[in-house]
Amino acid sequence: MKLCLKILKHSHAEVLFHTMVISNFSITHKTTVLILLLIITITGTMAYVTLPREAAPDITFPFIMVMSNYEGVSPSDMESLVTLPLERKLKALTDIKEMTSTSTEGLSQIFLEFETDVDTDTALQKVRDKVDQAKQDLPSDMNDPTITEFSSSDWPIMFVVISGEVGLVKLKKIAEDLEEDIEGVKGVLDAKIVGGREREIRVEYDQDRLAAYGLVMSQVVQTVSNNNQNMPGGSLDIGEARYVLKSPAEFKSPDEIDNLVITVKDGKPIYISDVATIRDTFQDRDSYSRLNGIESISIRITKRAGEHLLRIADEIKDIVEQKRQTLPKQIQITITSDQSDDIHAMVADLENNIVTGLILVLIVIFSSLGLRNAILVALAIPFSMLMSFFILQWLGITLNFVVLFSLILALGMLVDNAIVIVENIYRHHTEERKPLIRAAMEGTAEVAWPVVASTATTVVAFVPLVFWPGIMGEFMGYLPKTLIITLSSSLFVALIITPTLSAMFIKQSKREQRISDREGEQKYGMIIKIYRRLLSFILNYRLLFLFIFFNLLALLIYIFSQSGLGVEMFPDTEPARITASIQAPEGTNIQQTNNFALKAEALITKYGNIEYVTTTVGDDGPNTAEITIDMIDRELRKGSQDKGITDGKIYFRNSNDTMEAIRKDLVASIVGAEVNVDKEEEGPPVGEPVNVEIHGNDYAVMSRIADALKAQIKNLPGIVDLTDDYETGLPEIQVDIDKERAALLGLDAYTIGFMIKGAVNGVEIGKYREGDDEYDIIARLPEEQRQNIQNILRLRIPDNSGNPVPLSSLAEVKTTSGLSAIKHIDQKRVVTVTSNVAKGFNSQQVLGQVQKIAASMQLPEGYTFQYTGENEEMIKSQRFMTQAFVIAILLIALVLVMQFDSILSTFIIMTSVILSLIGVFMGLIITQKPFGVIMTGMGVISLAGVVVNNAIVLIDYINVLRKRGKSCRDAIIAAGCTRLRPVLLTAITTMLGLVPMAIGVSLEIHTFNLKDMIVIGSDSSQWWGAMATTVIFGLLVATVLTLFAVPCLYSLFFERPKKEARFDEISLEELEASYETVK
Repeated sequence: MKLCLKILKHSHAEVLFHTMVISNFSITHKTTVLILLLIITITGTMAYVTLPREAAPDITFPFIMVMSNYEGVSPSDMESLVTLPLERKLKALTDIKEMTSTSTEGLSQIFLEFETDVDTDTALQKVRDKVDQAKQDLPSDMNDPTITEFSSSDWPIMFVVISGEVGLVKLKKIAEDLEEDIEGVKGVLDAKIVGGREREIRVEYDQDRLAAYGLVMSQVVQTVSNNNQNMPGGSLDIGEARYVLKSPAEFKSPDEIDNLVITVKDGKPIYISDVATIRDTFQDRDSYSRLNGIESISIRITKRAGEHLLRIADEIKDIVEQKRQTLPKQIQITITSDQSDDIHAMVADLENNIVTGLILVLIVIFSSLGLRNAILVALAIPFSMLMSFFILQWLGITLNFVVLFSLILALGMLVDNAIVIVENIYRHHTEERKPLIRAAMEGTAEVAWPVVASTATTVVAFVPLVFWPGIMGEFMGYLPKTLIITLSSSLFVALIITPTLSAMFIKQSKREQRISDREGEQKYGMIIKIYRRLLSFILNYRLLFLFIFFNLLALLIYIFSQSGLGVEMFPDTEPARITASIQAPEGTNIQQTNNFALKAEALITKYGNIEYVTTTVGDDGPNTAEITIDMIDRELRKGSQDKGITDGKIYFRNSNDTMEAIRKDLVASIVGAEVNVDKEEEGPPVGEPVNVEIHGNDYAVMSRIADALKAQIKNLPGIVDLTDDYETGLPEIQVDIDKERAALLGLDAYTIGFMIKGAVNGVEIGKYREGDDEYDIIARLPEEQRQNIQNILRLRIPDNSGNPVPLSSLAEVKTTSGLSAIKHIDQKRVVTVTSNVAKGFNSQQVLGQVQKIAASMQLPEGYTFQYTGENEEMIKSQRFMTQAFVIAILLIALVLVMQFDSILSTFIIMTSVILSLIGVFMGLIITQKPFGVIMTGMGVISLAGVVVNNAIVLIDYINVLRKRGKSCRDAIIAAGCTRLRPVLLTAITTMLGLVPMAIGVSLEIHTFNLKDMIVIGSDSSQWWGAMATTVIFGLLVATVLTLFAVPCLYSLFFERPKKEARFDEISLEELEASYETVK
């Protein structure tokens, strides 16, 4: 009975696990496990092949727009009469992230951005309900507001550019054919044609000639319109046949218009040709498109949110290729700004990193464990990943670059559990001379709970990140989800598959002899001997070394804080695409804007390493232009010092340098327009690095504050592309109608306004059809008569008696201007000052200088600054990451308490987590990188779960040895020597798996070209390198802590000066027999 009590007191949990561990079932049912492996292999491979690929996660962040039209109303009246009543109702909606509005002449637009987890259909209905409630407060004579849903994920996925020396008309026709085919592709939201000219039949009437005949414009309009109609005449029965009657009168040629009779005077007909000129011409230019300086037609293609980009891109490319085959050689179709190419490159790059890391891990395993054991451990990687692919596909997760990096991060960890289990089975079999089946069962059972606990601590560290809110959570949330799936799969493999395969294939060499309790000293000789002596020495001075560790952490934090490296939101990456935006003042015509764009293109062509320069002018208004610069692939870029460069261009290997040079040229050379040069950013949109909102009531005051702020910060180092969104109104020529006098003549403001619009912009008076195409017939004044306001005043308008009345007798003309737009953010008037940050400058440090200057400014009462954009997102992310780290620590501590049932053991391990920050700050200082809120922060949270793993196994084995009767000091040293190899192996494999990502060097596995086998400077390493570096340095220090600091802390808390009571040594056979008796 005494023996049974000892069993229950000291070893009940261990015996229970020995007899009930699921590994035993798998070991004794090998065929079942082999069938399971086959299923995993087939389903996992199929899942990997069919998983959709994307560069970035496809995030849908819903927007709803409420648009109201009220013609002829000024921006300030639109604000008070329409925008504010709607905003007052809409503000009551829940789950709105931000409400912004713009009030312009005759138009109110309210944008509602909802949180990413909001159901869009439900939100739409709620918005409709609120708008219906607001209608009673809106003007009765305005149209009902329209409510539209759209997503900010509907960005262009590519441009299809048609060029060639065949004229814009023919190119436009080809573009229209392609547009129709492309819009038929499932998932395409829109294909918009930019550039080219549309044919137009223009009737240009001359005022003087009209006056000479006593005619007015409306008579010309009516004559052309009435004579261009196909009128049905019914049907007629003649005999036994029925005939359809019709009067075909549509023009068969534009020349027919000349011969139309307007009226007859004195028996003489007056023809259209007497008072007007017919021109077969083109519509006024409203857009331009060029590719590498050659005029072209562009098709701007966007996809619907949630649709698979690669499939859409492949179908579009098939359509383009089919069209290309039918065209003459002088017509070229080029695809630019192709996001699918970015996806293929990113996925290939990450796959290269995965394979390179895998090779490094395998080399270490083979060199440390021998061929047979290494194969058993290495198999954990493919089986764990294949299981993960199947689960990812089942959950509907795409294979994007966040998921792929998560697999890289997990790569080294996948073998950790397998290393511990295989190494322990091998030790039981070779050193303790147990039969292989028994060694597999007992070896697995001995470390099963520590393995489960270590995996659990890693998994729970990532659990808080699953609940990351907002757009950042939608983007980065794939990382914790993937890691949890992958690590859980690796645990399944380690406990079910690895023991079974070990029981089948591990063999003991004849040369291997049982070694002493010094746990492998004979085998590993020098390393074990050095570690044993060093650990014994450190344990004698444990307080001194713990003091050194804690002070080293404090010192490194101080050095980093004084280094000026600062904090950043995301890493500064080298762009594959650069955008130059030109914003001319309101009122600038498209020809002048085009001149600005041509000048910019000429400056851009000075630089090399550029593949395409795609220009669109007028796409967002006549005063806007956008130039997209596609850089050649990174590995193909040259520097100005390279041999063989003879084209006279300036070359920079780093595209950031190219961007800075282009920005400097454009800002210095383009006078009269604002220029913004920026790069295509990785990751979710977070706004400008410097984004200062000025809130108040009076736009004139806010404009002065914005000007004063810009004047003081424009010379700060790092400030580039400084601008604000305050817009003065378009220059206006107001025609003030004398409504009383007009009424006496039977006229009203609408009739007079229509006549003015028709004279200046033209009025459509019919269609001219030619084959399947139709073109507008427009009546307007000749261009020379539209360029002088006095000519407009000479317009003759027929009164109620048909007598022509000159406009000058009915109206006065004056020139004026006002606000172009009134903008609100969350119902408050706002003017926003924005700036980019130049290469080499930390955005938070630059913003800090801006904030100091802004704080020193004396603002009028009621006016405030608010810092939004990237800064706002960074603050939110910092807050969340801090909370996530605290929760991760608490969850890890909970798992440890459940494992050890000891506060002291938990405290020891958690202390090693805190001390691992030594490696984090050491890595940042050595690599001279800022602390990344996202990347470094996630690296720290990852470490919190990873670094405890080896400490768990070490402390658990110390406890086992103490239960077997060893003293505390002997148990610490023996456990350290026994676990030295698995501790080093698990740490090294995890670090090596991340090395390719951290240094940007990998093997090219897709081309199999030996010449280009090694890839240096991968694109993905720029984005993920900071996180990889954090984990590598942190784990490097954590390994040292596990081998030395943890033993010191354990000795400090558990070692007693007096002789300890020893546990009775009970053999396994006695325990099993006694346990059966108790049952």
